Amino acid sequence: SLQLNGVALDLEERATVTPGVEPGCAGHCSTYGHLCRNGGRCREKRRGVACDCAFSAYDGPFCSNEISAYFQTGSSMTYHFQEHYTLSENSSSLASSLHRDVTLTREMITLSFRTTQTPSLLLYVSSFYEEYLSVILANNGSLQIRYKLDRHQNPDAFAFDFKNMADGQLHQVKINREDAVVVVEVNQSAKKQVILSSGTEFNAVKSLILG
Repeated sequence: SLQLNGVALDLEERATVTPGVEPGCAGHCSTYGHLCRNGGRCREKRRGVACDCAFSAYDGPFCSNEISAYFQTGSSMTYHFQEHYTLSENSSSLASSLHRDVTLTREMITLSFRTTQTPSLLLYVSSFYEEYLSVILANNGSLQIRYKLDRHQNPDAFAFDFKNMADGQLHQVKINREDAVVVVEVNQSAKKQVILSSGTEFNAVKSLILG
């Protein structure tokens, strides 16, 4: 936009009648956005672009450096989303509302792993209402995913016999759930869709365990 002496000039109208000039500007991300890998988001800068890696498991200028950790046998890492607050005189209404309101109707999870150990727990997400999601490798190295989103029902257990994934090679697993529909993709090729029968909501998510 352009203002001259307080009067706004219609640059787009002038562009339509000026040879060699077109209205609108696609920006650098339309040309260089593909450089941001692994879910990184392209951000416009005054000169060039920058990759925002905040919503990916990668780092670096192009979100291509994997953030990883080594877990010895029997070791794990736990991330607590919230503490268990109960309704009492000492607990604030804010804390109680936080405990109640953390409900998920969808998840989008991407993780990579390399192991030769079976059975292996790769990921476990739990709630205060005995709901959980677990991603494990069975004794034969096959991928197994369990969802329990209703504590009054048995969990949904799905086995994905893509191959023996405890072969020491790097494998990537993507889990995308939308209500009762779960799509699992392995190594950016093999894909399978399943339907949950044990609920569609993750209520009061408590913690996440890796390792």
